[in-house]
Parts: sequence; structure tokens; C-alpha cells
Amino acid sequence: MSSHVDAIPGTVASTASDSPDVRPITTDALFVDLDGTFVSTDVFAESLLLTAQQKPCLLLKLVSQLTRGPAAWKRTIAESVAPDLHRLPLNDDVVTLIEEHRAAGCPVILATASDRIWADPIAMESHLFDAVLASDGKTNLKGQQKLAAIREYCNEHGHGSFSYAGDSTSDLPIWQAADVAYVVSPTPSLASRVRRLENVEVHLTGPSRNTVRAIVKTLRPWQWLKNSLLFVPLLVAHDLTLLSRIPDVLMAFVAMSVCASGVYVLNDLLDISADRCHPTKRHRPFSAGTLPLALGPALFVGLLSCGIGLAVLMLRPAFAGVLVLYMVLSLIYATQLKKAAIADVILLAGLYTLRIFAGGIAVDVVVSDWLLTLAVFLFTSLAFAKRHAELIRLKNEGRFRARGRGYVVSDLDLIRNLGPTSGYIAVLVFSLYAADPHIQTQYTNPWALWLVCPLALFWISRVWLVATRGLLNEDPVVFALTDRTSVSISLLAGGLFCLAAWPLSL
Repeated sequence: MSSHVDAIPGTVASTASDSPDVRPITTDALFVDLDGTFVSTDVFAESLLLTAQQKPCLLLKLVSQLTRGPAAWKRTIAESVAPDLHRLPLNDDVVTLIEEHRAAGCPVILATASDRIWADPIAMESHLFDAVLASDGKTNLKGQQKLAAIREYCNEHGHGSFSYAGDSTSDLPIWQAADVAYVVSPTPSLASRVRRLENVEVHLTGPSRNTVRAIVKTLRPWQWLKNSLLFVPLLVAHDLTLLSRIPDVLMAFVAMSVCASGVYVLNDLLDISADRCHPTKRHRPFSAGTLPLALGPALFVGLLSCGIGLAVLMLRPAFAGVLVLYMVLSLIYATQLKKAAIADVILLAGLYTLRIFAGGIAVDVVVSDWLLTLAVFLFTSLAFAKRHAELIRLKNEGRFRARGRGYVVSDLDLIRNLGPTSGYIAVLVFSLYAADPHIQTQYTNPWALWLVCPLALFWISRVWLVATRGLLNEDPVVFALTDRTSVSISLLAGGLFCLAAWPLSL
């Protein structure tokens, strides 16, 4: 088994430490697992996702190689795709543990079932390991196989005792053989099993994983505010009898929100590497490693099935069809058009507008061409504002291009022209709506509609003023729904609409 061992050049354990906080080191060597222990994620799972994106045909090849075993699968994938190993989320508690052992002169060895093609660069870049034990395409270094490799390494280097840091039930035989067991972020069940091991000093380290909380964060329930656009057709229909259909639009809101959360799950799975380059998105559960990647596909399929099933069973068939169209377009955006400059903005605006159209379908109200046209231009402006905010951040960070996007910092001037122009066209569409003689007959006080125009001009101008100053949130729709000034303008505009429709002429 010596073929599994590689020494890491330039990593000599230090021999002294004066820190009073360092825990006593009682073993001759520390062996550390990689996936879920040294890093919070699973390198093999991330590589599978990357394979599905870049070389999906390779997955079919793996199916034909089932009899060759996991070590061969890992080697095939490792030779075919190159995951970003430089930004993996490290487990701070395990890093501290390693540094304590190195400070005491104790050698630290990375012992992982991941393929050596992945393990060696990770160990080299961290400068924390003296050697690496890893799978080699023939032997999957997991469980008993890993224990055998550890014992062989200890015999070759004269280590009479060893500690082991791991995170899963497959590590139980290694902990049983170790003198000290470090159990990283264990589940209650795993912690209980490790405590029952005999003649082993057990330490539980790392925060306990709150899977439910991580799932809720991944679903992004605060983003469901965007689906309030479904209520717009009901509010502007000029028909109080339609209030009886509020339960229908509420059900539509739930169905679309569930489906949208499914898209967010897929988006986070596909954008793991790009999100890790982002100052806030890197904290998303899949990117941060707080939610196992294996749960992602099941969440995605389950949410889409629930959302579409709810629409089919509880709402009009036409709404279910629009919801399926919304999901198809969302998937096209998440997998392809997100990287295409301009096309991504147009599709985003279309998705927001489709929400309004879907709201009309849900309550059997015809959505006017005026409303749909206004929505297209308004949301195009907001989508450009989103890209503008991203590019401003990149410029401040001294970067040229965002990963997974089709824009570069030099596009800022163009976006500053296209974005406000789209917003002002939306105001122009509304003014033409207010001037339409047929529309005026639908309002008791149509003059009140004209007062909405200066409010809309002020708001569009303010959004882009805030964006140009670099103060705009990277999700302008959420900004519009949470910004006090924006909310105040919305209430004033709503009041003017009520005044325009008030039955008594002033």
C-alpha cells in the first residue's frame, strides 16, 4: 500500500510552541480526512456536478464502468474535469487542530478517499500536511482500506500511536484503532456511536450541522416577495367581484414560490465555484459546505414536483401550463443564458413579466397589453441595474470579469445608458396609457393618473443614482420591495390609483 503515500515537499512540522491554549498532544501522528473534515464540502460530489455541466456524456461512461468500483470512477472524473480546488471552504476548527499538532512537532497526514489528483494540490496549497494518503484509481481509501494504509504508514515511520479526525460512519473502524478520535460536526447518532468506542479518547469538534436551517436558507423564502407580482392583475382589474378569487391567487403564489425555490437550489448547485468568489454568495449553504451536495438534486426535483403538482391539482390548467413555461425559461437561464450578455437581462425581464401574466391566468383576468409592455421595460431597467451593481463591485475589487457572467467592467458605460433608458420608456408607456381616451373612461378621476408619472420618474432616477454611487443591492427587485423611499412612492402611487378610480368625481 505504499503507493498511496506521498510526502509533501516544503512542509516540515515545527517543533515548539509557547501558546498556553494549545491542547496537549498525546499521539505520534495526526491523520485528517478531507471531505467533510478538512474541507466542509465533498470534492467528488462537486466534480460530479462539474462533469454534468461540462461533459455529461462522461456520466454515461461511468454507468458502464460500475463494476470497476468507486476508485476507478474517481480517477476517470479527476482526469476529465478540473474543479476549483483553490477556494474550497476550509473547516476552521480542523485547521486549528492541525496547527496545534504541527506546533507540537507532530506530523500531520491527509488521509482521504478522494483521488490523489485532487488531494495532492489541496495538501500542497494548504502547507499544513507532511504527507498524503489517497485513492489511486485502484484502491478506494475508505474505511478498512484507509485504516490499513494508516497502519502501514505508521509502521514505516515508527509511529506507535495516532490520532484521526473524520466525520462519517465509514471512519468508525479508524477511530476504533486510533488512540485519539476527533469527530468533526457529528450528528447525534454518530457522536453516540463514537462515544461507545473502547480505549479511545474522543473529542467532538466543529459546529453541529443544522440541516433544516441550511435548507431553508437555500430555498430563499425572502425572494418569494417577487411573486407578489401575481397579485397585480387582480389589483388593477377594476372589478371588486374578483376579490372572491383571492384564494386562487394565493394558491398560485405558493405554487410559483415552491418552483422558484427549486430553481434557486439548481442555481446554487451550478454556481458553486462562482459563488465562492463573491463576498456574500460564498455563504450560501452549498458553497459554504453547510448543506451536503447530495441533497441538492433531491430538493430540486421534489420542489418542482410539488409546485407543478399543486398547480395541476388546485388551479386552472392554463396556469399550470404557464408555470411549466416559467420553469423551462428559468432552467434555460440558469444553465445557459446567464452567461450571455444582454440576452440574460431580456430573459430576466421576461420572467418577471411572465409572473404578472400568470397572475391574470390564475384569476381568469385578461392582462392588458399596456401592463405587459410597461412591465417589460421596467424590469429590463431593473435587470440592468442588477448587472450594474455586480460590475461596480468587481471594479472596486480590482477585477475585470465576474465568473459565470457575460459582462466585463468596461461594459458599465453601456449599461448606464441602457438601464435608465429602459426605465424612462416604462414611464412613457404609462403616460400613453393615462392619455388613452378609452382608458380614461375606466376612471372617475383620470387626471390622478398623471401624478403617478413624476413619482415614477423620480423613482427610476433615484434607483440609477443609487446604482451609480455603488450603493444598490445586487437584487434591485428586493431593493424596491424593502427600500423605505421605494415603498413610500409605491404607497403614494397606489393612493393615486385609488383616487383615480374613486366613484365620486372631484
